[in-house]
Amino acid sequence: MKFPREKRDPRTVVKPPPEASPRVDGGGPWGPTQFDLPERTGSNSQAILIVALVGVVVLLVIAGLWTLAYFKFT
Repeated sequence: MKFPREKRDPRTVVKPPPEASPRVDGGGPWGPTQFDLPERTGSNSQAILIVALVGVVVLLVIAGLWTLAYFKFT
């Protein structure tokens, strides 16, 4: 048995806040879309290296403190 299709009127579901309209710089009132994002420049290998070195230093400090506490209290 086939039922007739329901007709619906188109309506706006969500409207952006009024204060969003003056700060639009492409992409619409909600901000930039994925196509409006700035181009990626270079790589972040320097940041990865710094974070890795800081992590190694922190692990070494923790290992040193643990070793010091182990030999001092046993």
